[in-house]
Amino acid sequence: MRSRRRAFELACRIAAFALLGWLIGTSVFPSRPIGVERARGADVTARLADWTRLPPSTELHVELSAAPAPWVVDWLAALRESGHVVRWTGSPPPAAMLAERVADPEQHVRIGVAAPNGATAAISDDAARIDSLPVATLGATLDAPLVIGNVRATVSGQTMMVAPPPRTVTRAVYVIGAAGWEGKYLASALEERGWPVIARFAVAPGVDVAQGQPVLDTSRVAAVVALDTTVDRLGAALARYVRDGGGLVLAGSAARAVNVRAIAPGAVGPRTRVVVQPAGSVGLGSTGFYPIDSLARDAVPLERRDGGVAIAVRRTAAGRVMQVGYDDTWRWRMAGAEGSVDAHRAWWSRVVASVAYVPGVPVGSVSAAQSAAPLAALVDRLGPAAPARTPQRSAPSPLVIIMIIMIFLCTEWASRRLRSVR
Repeated sequence: MRSRRRAFELACRIAAFALLGWLIGTSVFPSRPIGVERARGADVTARLADWTRLPPSTELHVELSAAPAPWVVDWLAALRESGHVVRWTGSPPPAAMLAERVADPEQHVRIGVAAPNGATAAISDDAARIDSLPVATLGATLDAPLVIGNVRATVSGQTMMVAPPPRTVTRAVYVIGAAGWEGKYLASALEERGWPVIARFAVAPGVDVAQGQPVLDTSRVAAVVALDTTVDRLGAALARYVRDGGGLVLAGSAARAVNVRAIAPGAVGPRTRVVVQPAGSVGLGSTGFYPIDSLARDAVPLERRDGGVAIAVRRTAAGRVMQVGYDDTWRWRMAGAEGSVDAHRAWWSRVVASVAYVPGVPVGSVSAAQSAAPLAALVDRLGPAAPARTPQRSAPSPLVIIMIIMIFLCTEWASRRLRSVR
């Protein structure tokens, strides 16, 4: 009987000290989390202030159908840095957008949107809605003549925003070739568009007619347009100019020049002949073109016609080279349908702008840059989507534990006193 009582007393003492040790341990290393707070969609904004006052042991969970505004993501990231466990679930659409200034005298803003195939992107700026674009496999692109403030795109309820870069100074275009209709009307088209033009035309062997000061430097020249093999007169300076970031357009047979073969997108094939059409129906390449053969490994074909590749492009170091097989676009301007003069001017300006050197410009404010790809910014700040943990029961109050310890100790003391009385 006494052995059982002593065992009971020992058990009370062990239990009391075990609870005391657990109490000390939990005060030094508190268990977390002990609760989960949830919010869904737009409710997150209203809950942030309350969540900020919660103890760090509370897990915060957000259910999202679209990525929230950048400032909401920043607030959640700050709560995470303060000790909270912040998790999110849902399926925001993977979308991103870009707004860049086109290297053209009119300096339109090119807006590009990447989103799930079949979605619709609503484009707007700080003033009004601009347009709606259906998203195809490679995304959607829009050229806006005028943009006021930031540019926004809304896809499946998710809004993206970017700040377009400021306007830049338009540099000159250097046109070189043999004197003829193609060079004459090409220079006229570029000047009508607003490009400063530096021209150098060969009128006889060893005799050139020049307009402006031809200095191959990206600080003065945005692009070089070569119409034929007379571009060889520029020598090795042309390749250096392209590698430094300059643009080069090789039209017609210009890619046969010795000093551009190493940087050309491909070789020049035999000219494809087409029957000349009557006035009023002549279009781009309607009389034929030089097909681009033996494309370089890193060249990208941009346009194909019966007979081969008509346009290809290639990057060389910091510059870009475009090879255009057409050598008589002046016929399109002079004998085309109504509006062909404007079309010829706009086409050549796009060709030059696609390779023209553009100096680096700021990309806009930090908040605008973050919201250009909302889902990517969300994952970067808060990590990938993860389910919330199962809420744990709250630990008993320390006062309750102390009372239990006192009960065990008092029981042991009473048992020992009663045993000594007997």
